[in-house]
Amino acid sequence: MIRVMQINLGESYGGVSSMLFNLYAEMDHSKVTFDFVAPKCTSFRSKEKEIEKMNGRIIELKTEGNLFKRKIEFFFRLSRLIKSMRYKIVHINSGSTLFNVQVALIAKICGVKRIIVHSHNAGNDSGLKRFLMKVSKPLLEMSATDFFACSNKAARYMFLNRRYREKNFVLIKNAVDINKFKFSNTDRNIYRKRYGLNGKKVILHVGRFSNQKNHSFLVDIFDYLNKMNDDTRLVLVGVGELQEDIIKKVNLLGLSSKVLFMNLRSDINHLMSMSDVLVLPSFYEGLPVVGIEAQASGLNCVFADTITDEVNLTEYNKFISLSASLDVWSKSITELSEIKMDLVNRLEKSKIVEENGYSISSVSKKLEKFYLNT
Repeated sequence: MIRVMQINLGESYGGVSSMLFNLYAEMDHSKVTFDFVAPKCTSFRSKEKEIEKMNGRIIELKTEGNLFKRKIEFFFRLSRLIKSMRYKIVHINSGSTLFNVQVALIAKICGVKRIIVHSHNAGNDSGLKRFLMKVSKPLLEMSATDFFACSNKAARYMFLNRRYREKNFVLIKNAVDINKFKFSNTDRNIYRKRYGLNGKKVILHVGRFSNQKNHSFLVDIFDYLNKMNDDTRLVLVGVGELQEDIIKKVNLLGLSSKVLFMNLRSDINHLMSMSDVLVLPSFYEGLPVVGIEAQASGLNCVFADTITDEVNLTEYNKFISLSASLDVWSKSITELSEIKMDLVNRLEKSKIVEENGYSISSVSKKLEKFYLNT
C-alpha cells in the first residue's frame, strides 16, 4: 500500500477539495491511501468520518503567528511529517506558485521520490502575487518531478512557457460523479415546490463568495434581467468573505425576495436539476468543476470568456465578455433558459460529458495507476 500526501492551502470545501475527495473515494484503499494535509486548518473537516472509513487521514499543521513565524513553523512541521511518514509521493494542490515551491523544496530536501505540482487555477487577484508567481516558476523546475494541470490554460498559468509549449505535463481532467449529477425530474419538482420556484426561471451560481467569482457583477446582471422578467430567480450556493457584502447589495436593490442564499450544500446535484441555467462570470478559473457538474446535469451554461473553452462540452453554452453590456448578458441567459430541455435531452448531456473523459471513475483509475507506478 502507498500513502500519498495531498496538501492544499484552502480552508473551505470547494471545487478542488470536492474533486480530490471524490477521486479518493473511487480508489482501491487497500492499495492507495491519502493523507489530507493543511498548513493551518483543513478544508476536509466535513468529510472527516468518510475519509477515516477509507483509511485516509486529515492532518493540520496548525501554523500561526506572523508571516515569518508561520513560514518557519511550516518548514519544520512539514519536514518532520514527511520524514516520520516516509512519504514517497507528495501531491501539491494550490493556486499559489510560491506555496507550491515551498512544499516542493521541502519535499525534495526530505528525499521524496515523486513531487507532483498540480495547477487548478489560471489567475490571481493580487498584482504582487502574480509577479511572485512569474519569478518563482523556474524554482518549480528545480524541485518538482511531475506537473499536472486541470486544463491547458491552468498549465500555461503556472508552468514555464517551454513546458507549456512542449505539452510536458499531465492533463488531469476535473472529473465528476456523472451518475450523481444526472438530471432528475422528481428532484426538480420536489425542490421547485420546496423553494416556491414553480413557474420561475431559475439561474444558478455555485462558488465561494470571493472577488474571483465576481458575484457583484452577477447581481447587477440579475437586477437588469429581473426588470425585464419578474419571474426570474437567482440561487447562490456557497460561503465566503464577501457574502455579507453581496447580501447587503441584494437588499439595497430590493431583490431579497428573489435571490436565494443557500450557503454550503451537500445536495448541489438536486439544485442543478431544479435550475434552468448556470451562470459563471468569474474573472479567472482553471477549469470550473461546477461547469462540468452542470453539464452532466443537462444545464445550459453562460460563462465569462475569461474561462477556458475546454469546459465547453455540450450544446447551448455561451461565452460572454466581462466588458459586454448587462443587456447582452441578460439576453444570453434568457435565451438559454428558454430552450426546452426535456428529460431525454438533459440525460443526453450527461452521456456527452462522460464521452469527453470527465467520469470520476476513469480519472481516478488513471491517477491510481500513476501513484502505484512510483
